[in-house]
Amino acid sequence: MHRRPGSPRVFPTRPALLLGLLLPLGGGLACKDKGDDTGGGGDGGATDGGTTDGKLRVTILHTNDWQSHMLGWGPAAEYTPDTTGDDPTVGGLARIKALADEIRASSGHPVLLLDGGDWMAGDLFQLLGTTHAAELQAMQTMGYDAITLGNHEFDWGPGTLGQIIATGDANGVTVPILATNTVPDPADPADDALEALFDSGRIQSTLVLTLDNGLSVGLLGLVGDAAGGLAPAAVPTTFGPAGEAAALAVNDLKGQGVDLVVALTHNGVTDDPATSPDEVLANEVDGIDVIVGGHSHTPLFTPKEANGTVILQAGCHTQYLGQLDLAFDGSTWTVESYTLHELDDSIAGDAEVTALVDGFVDALESGPLADLGYDFAEPVVSVPGDIQYEECVESTIGNFVTDAYLRVMNEVPGVDPIDVAFETQGVIREGLLQGNTGIQAFSDLFRVLPLGAGQDARPGYPLVDFYVTASELADACEVTASVSPFYGCNYFVEHAGMRCTVDMVNTPFARVEQIELWQDGAWQVVDHSAANTALYHVAVDSYTASLMYTLEGLTSGLLVITPKDASGTPFSDLADAVFDADPATDGVQELKLWEALVGYGRAWPDSDGDGTPDLPDSYLSPAGRIVGLDG
Repeated sequence: MHRRPGSPRVFPTRPALLLGLLLPLGGGLACKDKGDDTGGGGDGGATDGGTTDGKLRVTILHTNDWQSHMLGWGPAAEYTPDTTGDDPTVGGLARIKALADEIRASSGHPVLLLDGGDWMAGDLFQLLGTTHAAELQAMQTMGYDAITLGNHEFDWGPGTLGQIIATGDANGVTVPILATNTVPDPADPADDALEALFDSGRIQSTLVLTLDNGLSVGLLGLVGDAAGGLAPAAVPTTFGPAGEAAALAVNDLKGQGVDLVVALTHNGVTDDPATSPDEVLANEVDGIDVIVGGHSHTPLFTPKEANGTVILQAGCHTQYLGQLDLAFDGSTWTVESYTLHELDDSIAGDAEVTALVDGFVDALESGPLADLGYDFAEPVVSVPGDIQYEECVESTIGNFVTDAYLRVMNEVPGVDPIDVAFETQGVIREGLLQGNTGIQAFSDLFRVLPLGAGQDARPGYPLVDFYVTASELADACEVTASVSPFYGCNYFVEHAGMRCTVDMVNTPFARVEQIELWQDGAWQVVDHSAANTALYHVAVDSYTASLMYTLEGLTSGLLVITPKDASGTPFSDLADAVFDADPATDGVQELKLWEALVGYGRAWPDSDGDGTPDLPDSYLSPAGRIVGLDG
């Protein structure tokens, strides 16, 4: 573990202390058994944990954005939590449990374990949602004291989320779930399963925990305004304004006399305090002492501060465990230390959690994966190095993904050749790490593009294909050059078959200077003015395609991309644009994003004779498909 010692920081519960009085503290590098949810407790008297200063103490451990990642960050086959010093992976639930138990055992005061949402959606374990509620069962075993919901918990709709939670309860899960601004629709039966959990009190707006040393902690849980906007499948459930809901909850908790208010927020942080969602929330709502955040996947080695609120976030994908140590003198809270622990191979994983996760792998093998025709650890392709996910720049994983779409779709007999394939960085979830062997299993490739569903009851967004004009191709490049800098890297568009040249000095929405298409083995400049009425065949995932209809409004009409059929007629329903991977079979055979990736990986030759196809070295560096973006 890597640690950076820090200085104490002080912040009060009532009233808020001026930010200038807060002292800086450093962080450490890095993402309880339920029967002992206070981590050993305290004596409830004038001292805590053997100290003689009269202060009461509590430790907050926190995670966020698991996104179903139960194994280490790296090739799944190389993750060996039972032993140390023999694998390069980082993270994993077994290591979180082991470190949390170590901290609890060594503490003389209560220890809480909390999560900031998006514990589902992003790995194969999500496929066990309605049958096992694997993530919730794991949280029960690990001793979480409270969790909140994120936007990805709603990926399959509120009805399915209700089923998942009910499945967890049937398997003994009692971890409190907080959802302060989530609002089911009483008039619509589509979210009745979720609404019933609110009505019964299984999902709560707020929660008060009275610790063994007499301290009371009030908790609330929020889906941030922007995060809620990324959950279209949540309908008819809605999300109230986070600030308004937080203010009401804080007033309620303060009215109950709690000593500490902790908000579990799936909201995010940015580098700009003026727009950083959790900082904006803290400035808007007085009385929040600690924010345990999520959504932006940010490892905060040093907590942020705003309006007397300490703001935490622990990266993503179970790579880190945050530890905040607090002391209370009766009126003022002091941050005594903060460490963001990296969960590396120096930590031997908890055996109970390892066995639990192994059981979930078995359940996948005998259930969903058997139906899909894949094995969890089935080798697919070997990589020569890390195929990286890098935000807001052309990434090697973006090139790999879009190349996969282009090649696999163009190999389907009878298909009018696809000219350009697109994908947004918001849909690409991670890259591929070489590890010790370079071999990537099916489970590793699935994690790259794990999201969504189509109409065929199989997991994953399907690919769609349609036609656009050259000016609309240029608009796709303009999204990268002009929309992404303002709205974030989720809007950054990766592509194959096209090269864009931009000038970032130009006025936004007028930055694309040239587009070229790869034709006949060379780059060919394409006239992207309105005078060119030719149509070009393109492909993208169904989710991103659906957002194209909102692009005009997002840019006040400056960018417009309208999916069309081969005759140039706009699609009235994008379901008609779903790509058919087997035209010879009745109906539409959806090609899932992850299927294209697996098919492309398998298409490479086995150059070293070890039985696994080998990806070429060309994927270790960008291909220069976006020129001029760096100014």
